[in-house]
Amino acid sequence: MKKILISAMALLFLVLSCKNADKSRFQVKLSYTNGDKMVTPQTIGKSNGWIFLEEIVYGKSQLPLIVDSQKISGASGNLNFQGKSQTQGIFELVFGDNVLAIPLINDGTEIQIEADLSKTKDFYTVTGSPASKQLQDLLAKVGERNSDIQTAFFQLDSLKKFNAPDSVLVAANNKKNAAVDQLNDYLRQFIQTTPNATLGVLALGWASRSFQPDQMETALKGLKTRFPGNAFLAEMEKNSQQQPEQQPSASGSWVGKTVPELVMADPNGKDVTISSFKGKFVLIDFWASWCGPCRMENPNVVKAYNEFKGKNFTILGVSLDKDKDSWKKAIAQDHLSWTQMSDLKYWNSQAVETFGFQGIPYNVLVDPSGKVIAESLRGEDLDAKLKQVLN
Repeated sequence: MKKILISAMALLFLVLSCKNADKSRFQVKLSYTNGDKMVTPQTIGKSNGWIFLEEIVYGKSQLPLIVDSQKISGASGNLNFQGKSQTQGIFELVFGDNVLAIPLINDGTEIQIEADLSKTKDFYTVTGSPASKQLQDLLAKVGERNSDIQTAFFQLDSLKKFNAPDSVLVAANNKKNAAVDQLNDYLRQFIQTTPNATLGVLALGWASRSFQPDQMETALKGLKTRFPGNAFLAEMEKNSQQQPEQQPSASGSWVGKTVPELVMADPNGKDVTISSFKGKFVLIDFWASWCGPCRMENPNVVKAYNEFKGKNFTILGVSLDKDKDSWKKAIAQDHLSWTQMSDLKYWNSQAVETFGFQGIPYNVLVDPSGKVIAESLRGEDLDAKLKQVLN
């Protein structure tokens, strides 16, 4: 399910600049049972104890953006996830190392999920978000029709390998075409009737793999007529009129721009500024003690710091914490020996307002002149980029 969502979004969704609209907040309230049964032999040793709220976006890596995370505690429990987005979009609750995933649309301010983590199918219900319920139904029906298409393709391929008579191949090919037509008919009907623009765009993303160009154009025009002024649809139309090499990169990137100033206090109360690091390569790392993915990424950041700190390179940690003691404890536990600063305002931090990111971990790499030369570097990508620029 996760791959289907990401591929559809990667085809058509562009991230709009966060300066274009106000960010809206929402929360996802999860009530789960059988949390102890979610772990399988294949997931032992992985991040199976965490649940992540992720936003599916389009970018150069096409990776989901982690917005919030909580750790499972006990066989059953209730967890709250905080999210915010300047537009309505696709999110997912991801359980463990992709053991389970629940797709969501942020059309409500309080989305409630009940999940039985011992199951892999029909394991959740959703209320407080009509679009998320419609998305659940859409996934099920598209999945059924995709399965029919895959079966038909497999049968046709097998018959070809065994040199079946032409009459048999023609019948199998007709069956395959009928399965594709059934999917297209369903998607066309859904696109024409859905009351939600985000769902319409997502369905059009799936349809782009089987619709003819004129069918895509008709469907897109129909959505634009029903949802005038929708930014995603406008971007899709502009994209469809451009050659692939002319498509713009995701907006909102800091690469190539001068890093903005921030002034915050370190754990001892002394003011720290970004501008004071001018003359060095500096990785500005946005994180928090409560952020599970950040804490899991910290060993990679520590490794990079220890390897390159003697080469005119340093790190500035900017925390979205709200409790000073938790922040200081995490710094000590994770062995973060570089400069840290925070205004202890959680998602109301000036860092969020200035840099416009919507999830952490997030970072920008700044050169000695103060220009951002890379962003969102994690794991091996961070090591490779530092080796490139510091040699």
